[in-house]
Amino acid sequence: MNKMKKYLYNIMFAFVGILALTACKDERGTEPGTDSNPVVTIYQYDAQLPLSTDNDCVVRVAANSSVESAYYLAEKADDKAARNLAPDAYADYVVSNGTKIDNLSAGNPVDLTLTGMMGDYVITVVGVKGSTKYATETSFKGLDWRDIATGTYTFAKPAATGQTSTTATLQYCANVDGLYRIKDVFGAGYSLKFTGTGMKGTDKTGNYEVVRVAAQPIGKTYGNYGDVSVRDLATWQNTDDYLDNAMYDDGYCYFWVQYFVSAGSLGYGYDKFVPE
Repeated sequence: MNKMKKYLYNIMFAFVGILALTACKDERGTEPGTDSNPVVTIYQYDAQLPLSTDNDCVVRVAANSSVESAYYLAEKADDKAARNLAPDAYADYVVSNGTKIDNLSAGNPVDLTLTGMMGDYVITVVGVKGSTKYATETSFKGLDWRDIATGTYTFAKPAATGQTSTTATLQYCANVDGLYRIKDVFGAGYSLKFTGTGMKGTDKTGNYEVVRVAAQPIGKTYGNYGDVSVRDLATWQNTDDYLDNAMYDDGYCYFWVQYFVSAGSLGYGYDKFVPE
């Protein structure tokens, strides 16, 4: 086989592998097990809009042919720890206090949508056969957002965002240090998230911290060019020589950002948040 044929075969097998992985994800839990004891399996997925990507998740529960019934319970990790229950006792607790999973059977997994989780959560599923129980769990860290200030957000590139300004709320994340957002500033489910750098200073406006804006979608499209995203110029140019974003003690913020699509830039300038 010459080098060109070998190269083409490698591409073909790589493509087949990608298709196989995609199919496997969609079919997770559809192959029933035949163990004589009850077994349940959890597959966890990120929530998609209109669900909250910060506080919701989707859990797929699969069961083998021995599972007669199954139950789930999502509770804060601290609450679970405070119960100080042995594994068997906690499985009994989930069955007594959790929610029964309807329509679950071998080869017929059930997707559960869990919402409104702020903080560290443990999601436990228990499969039951007679007096025998099998428990498994997964964890979820829901972002706990707290208000700092309400004010007006002004966009540098209205052609990219579809608006000149809007009322918005600046928030900090109570369980992730240095994480902030302007809630839903681009529309429901699309906030501007940014992180503190620890670099602080003072100017005529007051005390401030330098912040970063990573690339993120804004939930808008631009003509036939597809989805619009935003990022600060330092991220765009891959150098802190262009890092010029700040959050002040009173909540005033400015961000030197670029709006862009996959084909290229839609322009850049200073977005600003002015608290009331």
